[in-house]
Amino acid sequence: MTSAKAKRDQLLKEIIMEKKRKLWNELRGELFGKLGEEYHTQFEIALDDAERGLADLLEDTGLSIADIRRQELTLMEEAERRLSEGTYGVCDECGLEIDTERMKVAPYTRYCIKCQERSEGPPYPPGTKM
Repeated sequence: MTSAKAKRDQLLKEIIMEKKRKLWNELRGELFGKLGEEYHTQFEIALDDAERGLADLLEDTGLSIADIRRQELTLMEEAERRLSEGTYGVCDECGLEIDTERMKVAPYTRYCIKCQERSEGPPYPPGTKM
């Protein structure tokens, strides 16, 4: 393995690990925050239907955010596996190396910017009539 490739792989590994740490901390905060004293006190105070509905909505929102964090962690695990296989940081579509700055922003991405834009863009050029 070349020195430049080894340095890039080490940088990408650090990006993955930092993102995973951040996600785990956020997920832990979401889950354990729900189990804290604030969560239990909402049931000790009599709530009318509107207040109960709001409390339920806030709880559901917290659970949804926790689920998003869990999904991101799953993507990070997959990125870690690809790193160990030597396929991490390479676009699944065109096979070119994904820019390191993009990997810092979206460490679990599987596509370079051009391929991502192509997959998200309209199937025909702007201004073309269907």
